[in-house]
Amino acid sequence: MFTIRNVRGVALFLFATTFLWITPAFASKGVSTDGLLWAATRILALLTMAGLVVATVGLFRRDAWWETVAVASAVLGVVAVLAFWFAASRAGETIPWFTALILGAGCLGVLVLLRVPALEQWVDHQVMSG
Repeated sequence: MFTIRNVRGVALFLFATTFLWITPAFASKGVSTDGLLWAATRILALLTMAGLVVATVGLFRRDAWWETVAVASAVLGVVAVLAFWFAASRAGETIPWFTALILGAGCLGVLVLLRVPALEQWVDHQVMSG
């Protein structure tokens, strides 16, 4: 069924999958992904993805906790993006700023939608109704 809640759930899930971009598996050929920063980036990105997927499940089930998990995952996502920025810049990745910008903007969007009271009430109404 095509509802605003379903569209938001799919959007949150798809946003979660974009964190694969910052894992070492997606680094350019020839870029060294050894080291602590890349390992931290991998772990943080996968934890962010897992959190956003869990939040998506909570959204579809209309559980009250999905917003808290989404906010925590967005904050973790910002940390993951910063770790990626440092790791990729030090390793010689060509344009880490673009990936960091896209993911950072997505995390900021989640935080604004779920932490600004007027927007949070609107989101809550859209998710919890029909």
